[in-house]
Amino acid sequence: MKLFKNRSTRFIFVFITGIIIWFTLYHFIYKLDVFFSSEKQLIDIQKSISILIGKQSNFLLSILGYVTSIEIHTDMVVTLIENKNFNHGVWIGEPCNGLKLFGVFAIFILAFPGEIKHKIWYIPLGISLLHIINVIRIAILTILSAYNPYLLNFNHNITFQLIIYSFIFLLWYIWTKKLSAIKSKNE
Repeated sequence: MKLFKNRSTRFIFVFITGIIIWFTLYHFIYKLDVFFSSEKQLIDIQKSISILIGKQSNFLLSILGYVTSIEIHTDMVVTLIENKNFNHGVWIGEPCNGLKLFGVFAIFILAFPGEIKHKIWYIPLGISLLHIINVIRIAILTILSAYNPYLLNFNHNITFQLIIYSFIFLLWYIWTKKLSAIKSKNE
């Protein structure tokens, strides 16, 4: 088709189609998790990822000398620093575990022109780095929850959103400038 000979048009089409498919699948996975977790817990991808992030954040905090605990609820995982009064901890749930962003990051890389051999290593590397940043984010939010809960909402909703999305854009920028098949006119 003539329409897909233009790289920009092809990228936009593949990216939007991929996003629609990913969010549909994601919604299905989330609904499936809710259904099964309320039955016999046969499958619960979201909670498994949230538990992993909570345990890794608590491990990081233990290295820093904090005594932490994790509480697993039906729909959320709570990580908190022990022996702090009025500490409700940090709730890790479906929107905070990073799964949705991992998909968006990967779809961008898959849709953008580039050699498959680079995509095969760059996507897992990017997702791993995003996961590490998310673990650090949860650890810092857990400290804020225990020592200065008034700063928790601002940092959760503004500071770390800005950091995470900036990092995703940085990874995309590196892909488009260094690893993609598109070369600038100056090269």
